Amino acid sequence: MDDGIGLAEMLLGLDGFRVLEVFEGPDELVVTVEMTAVVTGCGSCGSRAVAYERMLIAVRDLACFGRPVRLMWRKRRWRCPDQDCAAKTWTEHSDHVDAQVVLTRRAGAEACRQVGENARPVSSVAEEMGVCWWTVMNAVVEHGTPLVDDPDRVGRVHHLGVDETSFLRANRRHATIYATGLVDLQAKIVIDMVEGNAAADLRRWTTNADPGWLASVEVVATDLAESFRAGLSPHLDHATRVADPFHVVRVGNRCVDQVRRRVQNETLGHRGRKADPLYRIRKLLLAGHERLDERGHDRMLLGLRVGDPHDELLGAWLAKENVRDIYLTDDRADAEMLIDKAIAGCADDDVPEIRSLGKPLASWRTEILAHHDTGASNGPTEGLNLCVKKP
Repeated sequence: MDDGIGLAEMLLGLDGFRVLEVFEGPDELVVTVEMTAVVTGCGSCGSRAVAYERMLIAVRDLACFGRPVRLMWRKRRWRCPDQDCAAKTWTEHSDHVDAQVVLTRRAGAEACRQVGENARPVSSVAEEMGVCWWTVMNAVVEHGTPLVDDPDRVGRVHHLGVDETSFLRANRRHATIYATGLVDLQAKIVIDMVEGNAAADLRRWTTNADPGWLASVEVVATDLAESFRAGLSPHLDHATRVADPFHVVRVGNRCVDQVRRRVQNETLGHRGRKADPLYRIRKLLLAGHERLDERGHDRMLLGLRVGDPHDELLGAWLAKENVRDIYLTDDRADAEMLIDKAIAGCADDDVPEIRSLGKPLASWRTEILAHHDTGASNGPTEGLNLCVKKP
């Protein structure tokens, strides 16, 4: 081990292989290796086999000092000397290299770890190893699937978050492709990604899940999509459903935007422009009233006075603030009073957008109030869905 080849074998670290030659190419290291075993028996009759030829097999290994590595394995072909043996010939094999693969097993496992644990782009790992995108992706699937399917990977989940995300943008070949993320809200880890965002997609996942695991789920947080409500039934009917506060408030903000755009068109005959009074205060209208300083409050009131002649947008802003007030208290009884006040106010209003706002509040009243009992929100699910979409 005091020569260069011995040092190369130590760096290689593949049991059962010896290094014959190391060549430094312009873009990679080429390491020629062979297996150390020189005696083997026939698996059929037990006779001592005879090595009669070799073939050169190229396989990628872990990168070395920032350079891709290509192993050139001088693979022996063995022959049984017994003429009556059915085995005839076979090639030697190693647990480090699977047949019909481009990467060694350790290189495939490392590619999976880089993509899965370190969230590196597949293209970056492929470039580092000197292979194509699909080679790394296949390694991720091969080594990652057992890890994902391992029942001990997640363990029991008590608070489950469910939320959709656009996985692939629409193009001329397909519409937008959605995926539904399922997240442990307490551990803040992704449990699974389900293709699609329909009720049937989520119900299929719950149907295939372990009933004992599902029984441990106590709380499920979702947005206000009816598909999630339907998809979680009947397998998670025992869990407390929670409407995510962010999405509830967003319904109020959407009402404000809809009224602002309509009033803008009715009063000025065009979409919002830079100098238009309502367009200038569009961000102030969506901010919480407690976050506005005196200057911001005066600007908003001035814009409403000039651009909202019938106080329709003012009514939408007040309705939105009534929705936000539900989450400004920690008391369940106060929250019940505030949501009932918001629902009744929306139902009695003359503005159609405000009346529409009251419908999801009434439909999801139980789930909205459940936030005050559980404290659950879909924030971790939203954040992890963003991480999933990173290239």
